[in-house]
Amino acid sequence: GIASVRMAPTRAHAPFAAIPLLFSAQQASEGALWLVLEDAPWGKASSPIAQVFLFFALFLWPAYVPLSLALPEPDRARRRVLFALALTGASLGAYLMACSLFRPSYACIAYDNLYYAVAVDDALKPLAPFVYVTSIGLALVVSSLRGTTLLAGVALASFAAAGVLFRVGFASVWCFFAATLSGVVAGIVWVSRARSA
Repeated sequence: GIASVRMAPTRAHAPFAAIPLLFSAQQASEGALWLVLEDAPWGKASSPIAQVFLFFALFLWPAYVPLSLALPEPDRARRRVLFALALTGASLGAYLMACSLFRPSYACIAYDNLYYAVAVDDALKPLAPFVYVTSIGLALVVSSLRGTTLLAGVALASFAAAGVLFRVGFASVWCFFAATLSGVVAGIVWVSRARSA
């Protein structure tokens, strides 16, 4: 993560380059949550550490990814689309985070995975994942930064694989794929630096 930030070719690229560092912080919060849940009755708890993980998973990513791509984007029209996607992602993320903070929510160990229970309005349950994936995936496709289309493919494939194979622990498992995504991000940053030299 730190190496990726150091490789950023410009300050505008630094937020995108920081994605692996943020992924590692998110995974560290989940590691700490495992330790808390092992001692919790029935492996279930409402923990501030779970809220830290959910901050990354629910709020940060759908807003941060498009914003981190908008900042270095040289094309004005693409930059506008990326800022609009960041605003859409931030709106969805704020709603989801509010659901996790102000409604009953918890994390628990289920089928050897972590499951996060967040009470989302029934009418929005089918729409929220679509908006979430669109905010991130479309931003990666719209960006003119070389390699982001590959990152979109890897991100969407990991999203689908986690959804099909690990329905109960989906959020936890998809974020585990962050290691692969982090490697692709670092590669994109490295190529950007090489091209700007």
